[in-house]
Amino acid sequence: MRELIERVAKAAEAEMIKQDPAHDWAHIERVRKMALRIADAESERRRWTINRPLVELAALTHDVGDRKAHVSEEAGKRVLEDLLLACGVPDVLRSAVFHIASNVSFRGADLEDTDLSFEGKIVQDADRLDAIGAIAIARTFSWGGSKGRIIHDPKEPLFMADNADDYYTKGGRTGINHFHEKLLLLKDRLHTETARTIAEVRHQRMLDYLEWFDEEWKGVS
Repeated sequence: MRELIERVAKAAEAEMIKQDPAHDWAHIERVRKMALRIADAESERRRWTINRPLVELAALTHDVGDRKAHVSEEAGKRVLEDLLLACGVPDVLRSAVFHIASNVSFRGADLEDTDLSFEGKIVQDADRLDAIGAIAIARTFSWGGSKGRIIHDPKEPLFMADNADDYYTKGGRTGINHFHEKLLLLKDRLHTETARTIAEVRHQRMLDYLEWFDEEWKGVS
């Protein structure tokens, strides 16, 4: 199993080189590490047996087929499926990994999350924790810069997508808007106690940052 996981990791790394700096291999490594941390903590807390290989494989591939990196959702899913097949992931495990990796991403403020296995919820929590806190702030402006989006425009009304297409095509108009359309919403959409505990501190860091940002933007501090 270890050999299979490292084979998938190598293939995923080659795919992530093609993506923007906010969704690069370093992001995958952080999500992988956090997902395993949550899995171990929840396994001990709940006295459950958690499928660690499934968690790790889904964490490694969760952004390979993501909609924002491909011309369509279907195209992204084909890339993900091809990678899992090429790496020789067994059928049952491949299906489970594919379902998690295809449904883990945030798609809009008013959209409910797809129902996932507990392993899927762990991976989703790990991915969302990387979008909460200090690194999330850096990723927000890195992503915006790669898309030519401005940092802030106080005259621009907040945009909150109510469907996935609008979220991917019209969202993130400014860096600051992205906090409101996604980042600040994630704390209340986590599944595990482990993730919720970590998120409390990280969420406050973003609130502090936005307060400081506003003060400096207005020239009052």
